[in-house]
Amino acid sequence: MSENYWSSKNGGYIKCPVEGCNHIGIIVTAAHCRLEHGMTREEVREKYGLPQTVLKLNRKQNKSLKGKENARGDH
Repeated sequence: MSENYWSSKNGGYIKCPVEGCNHIGIIVTAAHCRLEHGMTREEVREKYGLPQTVLKLNRKQNKSLKGKENARGDH
């Protein structure tokens, strides 16, 4: 049963595995797969794999990270 992989763990976030889909949340619902991609979760899993855990920063964290990149010369 792959249901456990369609929701995030420990307050994290997951990203829909479909290429070009920007859905990020605590769950990728069966309704999302059906309405946005016209597939079941199982069809999405077979074609694109399982959702991946992503890091979602708040505004303060994002600003701090950009400041560190600029100090190193990363852009």
